Amino acid sequence: MPCFALVDCNNFYVSCERVFNPKLEGIPVIVLSNNDGCAVARSNEAKKLGIKMGTPFFQCKDLLYKNNGKALSSNYALYGDMSCRVIQTLQQFTPELEIYSIDEAFLSLNGFGNLTSYAKKIRSTVKQHTGIPVSIGIAPTKTLAKVANKIAKKNIAGVLDLATENMDSLLESVEVGDIWGVGYRYAAMLNKYGITNARQLRDCDDTFIKKKMTIVGLRTLHELRGESCIALELMPSSKKAIGSSRSFGKPVTDINELLESVSDYVSRAGEKLRQQNSATSAMQVYLSTNPFKNQPQYANAVSCSFPATSYTPELIRYAQACLKQIYRKGYAYKKTGILLSGFSPANAVQLNLFAEPSQDRASQKAIMSALDSINQKYGTNTVSYASSGISKIWKMLQSLKTPCFTTRWSEIPVVRA
Repeated sequence: MPCFALVDCNNFYVSCERVFNPKLEGIPVIVLSNNDGCAVARSNEAKKLGIKMGTPFFQCKDLLYKNNGKALSSNYALYGDMSCRVIQTLQQFTPELEIYSIDEAFLSLNGFGNLTSYAKKIRSTVKQHTGIPVSIGIAPTKTLAKVANKIAKKNIAGVLDLATENMDSLLESVEVGDIWGVGYRYAAMLNKYGITNARQLRDCDDTFIKKKMTIVGLRTLHELRGESCIALELMPSSKKAIGSSRSFGKPVTDINELLESVSDYVSRAGEKLRQQNSATSAMQVYLSTNPFKNQPQYANAVSCSFPATSYTPELIRYAQACLKQIYRKGYAYKKTGILLSGFSPANAVQLNLFAEPSQDRASQKAIMSALDSINQKYGTNTVSYASSGISKIWKMLQSLKTPCFTTRWSEIPVVRA
């Protein structure tokens, strides 16, 4: 029988911050979304204060500070690097691993003995190597491993193997809306039929579930019964679209600043595109004002197609041309963004008969490879395009951001003996 373990980092963003600032231990901490808008991560202490996920900062600010709490801006570079370190540690314990999200991974534990002890060893090693606390749920299916993990978070040991527990009793304690793959709408529908917990869903009639929740719901049903229907994805699938967008830290009216922003976003998307060895042949560019402000409103988007490429200077040229088409004077813009699509393998690009002779694809590939290597080794934007701007006064607000402790030489912590 298959055996899966779901390893989930506890309050991941907050935990990353606590690794480098132990003074944050034991106090309420929240990490904010882009432009310091809403709470997207909360410590257990902040949750006890009643601060909900997505609560606007201005609404919980006084409560947080009254209880000696701390608010921090999102530090994506730090969180991404710490996630890689956790995954590298987990790879020591199994040859088969699926990275599910920035803070979750499924492990295959087929053939391992005494799974609870082994999971405790995994947990202690991750904590020792990275400083990040994790919870581990073990079960014969991925869906049940999710259930086990949710319960494990409430366990002091942080580990739960469903095979050693009373399955019926545990499933009764899990609301149907908390089951992986169910979601809010299906949960509301199931509740109408008196199905409120995981055990009741597991015991439902197959025909009823397939009719109401399609084959996906039927798969969830069988997973709850211990029948593995969802295999590990050992190789992450290539994305079919890549987007990049940020809200500005202040309203922007100057088209030159808007052009800088889309150049910056295209540069980021282009790097991700090359990481999965793809080329793109279509792009959408959009911009909008702030719909929550009492001011003239405008939003628009435009798409364009072109010969498949992964060469960032070409992508920047297309993006800026699109932006100029939809830009209108007299508006204070809050956001721009780009979306790349129409992907094909980079090594199977259809060449353009009418391409300029100067378009040396081999040289372009070499340039991009060198640029990506430099930025991966020395940090994001070590080398960047002039069209992306220098001061970037339009960039998003991160007034409470901590240093990038592990990804920038200038921000590495200094230890004095």
